Amino acid sequence: MPLTRLSRPLPFLVLSFAALLSGCGGGGAGADEEGPPVGTQQYPAGFWEGTVGTGAAQRTMVGFVDGGADGKGGEFYLARGAAGAAGYDGLYGLLRANLTAVQATGVTYFSVQDGKFATGLSLRGTASSSPATGKTVAISGNYTSPAGTAAATGAPTPFKLNYSKLNDYPARADLIAGTYRGSGVFGGQWVFTVTERGVLSGRVGGCNVQGAAAPRSPGSALYSVTMNLTGDESSCGYRSSQQTGVAVLRFDANNVPNGIWVLTRNSIGTDNTFVLNGLADPRQPTTPSPTPLSAAGNWAGTLTLPAGVTGDLDIHGTVFPDGGMFFYTNSSFNHNVLYGRLIRYNNDQTTNRFVTANDGVFFDRLLDGTGDYMGGYVSGVLVDATVESAAADGIANRLTGTYSYPTQPGGYPTRFVMQPDSLYTLPARRVGQANVNMIAGGYRMAGSSFGGHQVDIDIAVDGSITGVTSNQCLIVGKLLGNLAEGRQNLYRVEAFGFLDNPARPANFIGCELSSGPSQSGSAAAIFDANGEVVGLRILAAGLFQSGQRAHTVFVGTKRPAP
Repeated sequence: MPLTRLSRPLPFLVLSFAALLSGCGGGGAGADEEGPPVGTQQYPAGFWEGTVGTGAAQRTMVGFVDGGADGKGGEFYLARGAAGAAGYDGLYGLLRANLTAVQATGVTYFSVQDGKFATGLSLRGTASSSPATGKTVAISGNYTSPAGTAAATGAPTPFKLNYSKLNDYPARADLIAGTYRGSGVFGGQWVFTVTERGVLSGRVGGCNVQGAAAPRSPGSALYSVTMNLTGDESSCGYRSSQQTGVAVLRFDANNVPNGIWVLTRNSIGTDNTFVLNGLADPRQPTTPSPTPLSAAGNWAGTLTLPAGVTGDLDIHGTVFPDGGMFFYTNSSFNHNVLYGRLIRYNNDQTTNRFVTANDGVFFDRLLDGTGDYMGGYVSGVLVDATVESAAADGIANRLTGTYSYPTQPGGYPTRFVMQPDSLYTLPARRVGQANVNMIAGGYRMAGSSFGGHQVDIDIAVDGSITGVTSNQCLIVGKLLGNLAEGRQNLYRVEAFGFLDNPARPANFIGCELSSGPSQSGSAAAIFDANGEVVGLRILAAGLFQSGQRAHTVFVGTKRPAP
């Protein structure tokens, strides 16, 4: 559903429209008058945690204050827990500390409950320091009522903030590297990954996000964040918007990052602001090879599903030399499918970490309850993978990682551990000789694995693919040459698809797959213990401009020559 200017924000995702005002203007009505400030100059820079309101209306408040050029204050952003578990209201502007007095005028407030904002608020308070260290450790005060919003009270709202322990964790690029997603009582509506190079990619609501996250300044716990939002008009109401702001990590008892706060507002495009409070995906230690490795090859392994989720636990598939990937799970009737393109985290090829370019697709055969090829697709799937090798040979022998998407059951990603698939490993005597001639012939896939339909496919010596299904769909396509000069069991498949058979018997209703898009993908031979070809696998997918998708998993055994 498109997000509109005054629509109710998604849970745990605060979308507001807030104009950044200069530090002038009124809005002080209702605030307590104070005398001249007294005491020692306070320096309020940092991340703060505390409470806002009183009694039953009391809520959590977190946020940051920038120190500015002289340390006495600058830009600030406070996030207030909203009523009704709706998410977080935003309160931001410019703040200054004059000795112990803290003041901000021209403040903007966004109310997540009704999607409205108020401007011209005033914030006043007092900062105090620790007697032992002299460091500013507390700020208490109030801000004027955000008139015209659901958060309006008609009177100043008090708050109390303490200097957060999260400030004790100076920002580092390797600390923030990981995957984060909305979770907890508000549900999950966003997910993004940050690499060690600071590249941020993911989804926020219905928008694709590309950006960066990097330490803000030496010794600070804050990270500077940019997020560029893109997408189509129907799903991303904030396309072409650029967000800037800060993030701060949360940590478990072992000082491992386990959560994140992200507070941003627009610098380009439609006025809006985001408060993202998320959990970090559990981190797995890996031992990647110091030598750049390719993930290309045929893989097989197992899945670890999120708690409370049941399903197939095996995974098989292919990664192309160019990063194209296609994985699937076996079942007694059909397959779940994951496909997309893996890219390296950096450009100098010195690490063996890969991630999807935020365009992964997951097909769930049970999404519509039928379990057949007419199931459902989820786009924007993130895959984070590491390829490893035995220290001695420098050959990739382990592929581990996760895949996740915003609506994934269980709230956490699905993990996979894979090794080279022995059934598809090119025999030593065929290295350098793998070509179309080697796999020319006929292959059959039993109906129990293709939506109930038997499939026969023939590969000609020129690479032409022809075939027919038991429900009278004709199959066409082209199998191109080996992708690795005969050194790998990988072939490119193009123009693969299904056609209605005009010569079908009268009792057949036609080919339901014929309306799908042309597909492309990969092929690989299946070998026996003697290195003879005994089967063929074709993995392909396609997409119409209209958004309609189709895919094929064919795993057939060789038919005897006629």
